[in-house]
Amino acid sequence: MEQQPANRPEQGRVRDEKGRFVKGVSGNPSGRPKEVAHVKELARQYTREAIETLADIMRNGRQERARIAAAEALLDRGYGKPTQRIAGDEDGPPVAVSLPTETLIELLDEARRRLGGSIAGDG
Repeated sequence: MEQQPANRPEQGRVRDEKGRFVKGVSGNPSGRPKEVAHVKELARQYTREAIETLADIMRNGRQERARIAAAEALLDRGYGKPTQRIAGDEDGPPVAVSLPTETLIELLDEARRRLGGSIAGDG
């Protein structure tokens, strides 16, 4: 018998015949490993020093490439990465992204739960 990893306890039937998770079953039952949170916490202790280092490289770096990378890293951390537009062929129709109705309903239900039922359609 194959042994389950510690973060994947036996749950019974996890996926349906199409490979999707069965309703009410988590694909990550134990959540994010605690070690990841601990490493994040340790790394965040160096935030100020990292930002100061990036700023120093941006101002005093000898290679233009390093200065640009440092400036981009600072801007990304301060304002987030720029939105990437999804585009198709310039002469073609707009790109359409569609999801199965079941998936859209699940996403809306989850958003409603998180926002306390304040999404249009509740009422």
